Amino acid sequence: MKPHMLEKNRTVSLALVASLVAMSAGFRLAKHIALGSVQFVNFPAVFTILGGLLLGHTAGFLIGFLSFLVSDLFIMYAGAWTIVTSLSMGLVGALSPFACQMSDRVSLARLAVSSYLLVLVYDILSSVLLLVPTTPLQVALSMSIIGLFLPSAVMLYPVGLVTEVVTTSLIVLIYPKIRGIWRQIEL
Repeated sequence: MKPHMLEKNRTVSLALVASLVAMSAGFRLAKHIALGSVQFVNFPAVFTILGGLLLGHTAGFLIGFLSFLVSDLFIMYAGAWTIVTSLSMGLVGALSPFACQMSDRVSLARLAVSSYLLVLVYDILSSVLLLVPTTPLQVALSMSIIGLFLPSAVMLYPVGLVTEVVTTSLIVLIYPKIRGIWRQIEL
């Protein structure tokens, strides 16, 4: 590859990382303004997994980490949990290229299963890490799973299941289109 092409790809990749972080934070902020804290989609996960698939492990980590950090600051919801959610989503971004290794022929079923599992890992990991300082690990794990999959007095629907399905659906709908555009840019 010619040196100027390598520099172009770095610049385009950096611009895409910044754009995905901005879209993630923007969509999360818009959802928060429109619906408050009602949880039904994880926009940072959508853009983190897409970014990891397109740009690799490092970019996926950056997008995941920065998406929660920036959006928590915009929503004025930053706190100690921001470190946990940012690092957990960064891990999802770093793992997404491994979990969703896509060939030229995209298997949407494989993408859906891998994306669902990544969002599930994020939900459980971030919940457990937030509970562990005050709760034994086994109890924290049980509470996290029960809290995600059973309705409660606070949320009258299984918030984890709904969020994971909606988030995964968005990834599966968006990825083929964005991958086609990315291929054209790479050339």
